Amino acid sequence: MRCSALLLAAVVFSGCALSRRPFRPEHAPKEEAARLPYPLWLPESGRVQVPAVVAAAISLAFDDMLPRDVEPPRGASPDEVCLYRRDSYDVEAAPLNEEVMLVGFRVREGACRAEGKTATDAATYAVDVRTWRILAVQK
Repeated sequence: MRCSALLLAAVVFSGCALSRRPFRPEHAPKEEAARLPYPLWLPESGRVQVPAVVAAAISLAFDDMLPRDVEPPRGASPDEVCLYRRDSYDVEAAPLNEEVMLVGFRVREGACRAEGKTATDAATYAVDVRTWRILAVQK
């Protein structure tokens, strides 16, 4: 009976180790948030409206290209680490047709100097916007 209990505990705890919590962004402390002007509003200058389908397709492609739980290899140079940061990439998106959104990632000018990646296309994704699947990736 004792072996069965230990085996059950091992299975339960190993299952917990395999399950990961979904990514949740960090929130600032309430004191810091209180320094913002309220109510929050978007100024006319600089405002960009991104259609929901485009935003979702970009998010899906970004999660595939740069998963949030992947880190640079140990001993990576600062420029290699730069390529693991989402803010190092500019994004372009355009519909191919009613069912497919193309999402292109380009290393932001001046962001990283890693050989072969500076200011070049990193990847282009074809995203099915009806089933939310990645149809193809071109790197």
